[in-house]
Amino acid sequence: MRLIASVVILLLALTGCVSESAKSIPEKDGASEITLTSVDLSKGEGAKFLPFIGAMSGAFKLSYEGDKPQANLDVEIWKNGKKADSSGSIGDLFLGSGNEASKEIEVIIAIESQGDVNQIKVNVINDSGSSLVTFTVPVDKALQARGLIHSNELRTFTADGPVNVWGMQATSTNQIHTLDLSPESLSKVEWAIIFTLRFDEEAQK
Repeated sequence: MRLIASVVILLLALTGCVSESAKSIPEKDGASEITLTSVDLSKGEGAKFLPFIGAMSGAFKLSYEGDKPQANLDVEIWKNGKKADSSGSIGDLFLGSGNEASKEIEVIIAIESQGDVNQIKVNVINDSGSSLVTFTVPVDKALQARGLIHSNELRTFTADGPVNVWGMQATSTNQIHTLDLSPESLSKVEWAIIFTLRFDEEAQK
C-alpha cells in the first residue's frame, strides 16, 4: 500500500514539473508576412502616368498580414556588385494619415536624367491619399545604357530582414544584361539604384 502511494505521489510530482516547464516556455510572435505584387503601368489606371514618368519607371503593391510592420524603403547606390552609398529613405510605408495603418499600398517609381543628376520620384499611395518624395543622384557620364531590374512574379516574404524590391542598372558598355534582385545576380551589376525594404524590428515590438 505504501509502495502504491509513493508511486502516485511521484507521478503527481513529475506531472507538476512538466506542466511548469510547459508554462515557462514563452510563445514567440511570428513576423508579419508581406506580399509584393508587380503593377504594369501600361495597363489600367497606371497607363495615365506613362506620359509623365518615362521608360525608367515601375510600380508595385505591398500588403501585409499580421501586425503592422515598420517598413522603410531605402534608396541604395550599388557599384561593382556591392552597395556603395545611400541616397535616402522613406519611413513607415504602411502608416497613413492620422496614424492609421494601411494594409495595402502602391509604390510608383520614376527615374529621369536631368542635366548632372538623376531625379528619382517615389509616389506612395495608401488608403488616405498619396505622398511624393524626390531624391537626386549624380549622373555618371560614362554610363550610357540603362535597364530596369524587377520581377513580374508575386513575391511573399516575412518582415525579418532586408528585401530588394526594384531597381535600375546602368553600364558603360552599351550592353544591358538581364539581372534579377537576388544577391547573386546583383553581384554582377556595374552600377545601379536599388530600392530595398528594411524593417525596423525595435519599432515593431
